[in-house]
Amino acid sequence: MPVDDGNLNTTRLVPVWDWAIRLFHLALVLAIGGLWYTAEFGMGFDFPMEWHARLGYCVLGLVSFRLIWGLVGAGHARFANFLVSPARTWRYGRAFLARRSPSYAGHNPLGGWMVMALLLTLLVQGVSGLFSTDDILFDGPLREWGSPALVAVLNWLHHNNITVLWVLIALHLLAVMWHAFQGENLIAAMLTGKKSFSSVQEVHDIERGYQRCAPIVPCLLAVFVIGIVGSAIWLTIR
Repeated sequence: MPVDDGNLNTTRLVPVWDWAIRLFHLALVLAIGGLWYTAEFGMGFDFPMEWHARLGYCVLGLVSFRLIWGLVGAGHARFANFLVSPARTWRYGRAFLARRSPSYAGHNPLGGWMVMALLLTLLVQGVSGLFSTDDILFDGPLREWGSPALVAVLNWLHHNNITVLWVLIALHLLAVMWHAFQGENLIAAMLTGKKSFSSVQEVHDIERGYQRCAPIVPCLLAVFVIGIVGSAIWLTIR
C-alpha cells in the first residue's frame, strides 16, 4: 500500500468487486461488441445472424446471472446495497453537479440506477429478439409462439430499443470518463476488484464491507446459467 511520507494522508485499496462480477462485466462487453458486429457487418462469419442469435442467448444468460447475483451475491454487487429512493438519488444528483457528492466504494445512487436501466434494456432487447424475424433468412426461436400482432410489436421493439441501449451505454461511458477526470479510475477497479481511496477520504458505503460468499455459490449459479445458454445454442444448431 503506497504511503505518502511526511503526510498522514495515505492511500488504501478497498476490495469492492468480486470475481463473478468482474467476469460478468468483461463477458457482457465482449458479447455486446459481437452483437453489434454481427448485426452491422458480419464479415468473417458463416450465417452472421445465427451467431448474432447465439450471442443474444449469451447476453440473456449473463443478464439472468446478474439479476440473480444482485439478490444473492456479495457485498456491493447486491441491489439492496446500491439502489436507493428517487429522493436520495435526486439529492445525490444535485450534490454531484455541485461537485459536493460523497465518494462510494460501490455504485453511487446515479450509477446504481444506470445499472438497472442497462440490465432491463438488455433484457428487453434479448427477449424481443427471441421473437424477431427478417422475413427472409432468420426467425427467432419463439416466433411461432407469438401471434402476428405480437411478433410485429416485438420485432419493432427489437429494432428500436437498441437506440435506447446505445444512449445508455454512451451515458455510462461519459460517466466513467468523468470519474476518471475526477481521479477515480472505475475501469481499473472493475479489472482488479479494488478501488483506491485516501485514508482521510470519507467513503459513504465503506461500512458495508466486502462480503465474500462460498466459492461454490457463484460456480453453481454459473453452471446453471451456462446450461441454459448452451441448451439454447444447441437447439439453434440442430
